[in-house]
Amino acid sequence: MSILAMYEAGQWHCPARVLTHLDDISVQLAERGLLLAQIAALAEDPLQQEHQARDWIAAQGRAIPDTALAGERQGEPGYVEETTLVPAEAIRRSEGQWLLLGAGQARLCLAKADHALILAVRRGDLLWLPAGYDWALVPAPGTRCVWLELAAQAQALNDKPVAGSKLGELQLLDI
Repeated sequence: MSILAMYEAGQWHCPARVLTHLDDISVQLAERGLLLAQIAALAEDPLQQEHQARDWIAAQGRAIPDTALAGERQGEPGYVEETTLVPAEAIRRSEGQWLLLGAGQARLCLAKADHALILAVRRGDLLWLPAGYDWALVPAPGTRCVWLELAAQAQALNDKPVAGSKLGELQLLDI
């Protein structure tokens, strides 16, 4: 099930809206230049996942990314009290890239200008993150999260940590 929590400027502890219908979520993301798609029957092999993502992107008439970078993070064990803030070391700034969740479940936290979003993502979710968004992927407790970042240019995948991002103030929801 897809869930999107939407925060407005200065209200980082409680979302202004929470959406649970994929159609509503897709509209809100599109208004912000983001895109969410689900790759059905995602392969287990990361190389095959990369090819599936590229095929989907090409079928949409978008520029096919030629560079990929794999990432992995383990969520806290389920018995550990979970942090309520986005870890500062996990926050990056997008230079325009695709993100494919290859395994696990996570919360994708996004911020730009006067708004922030938390989107529950799961295996097979493919997202377009336009340039300028601060983002962090926070795995669900007890979950090993594996993802691929894809971009047309290698420098777009050299996201650097962002000091002082609004995401560091964002209250994480258990979604």
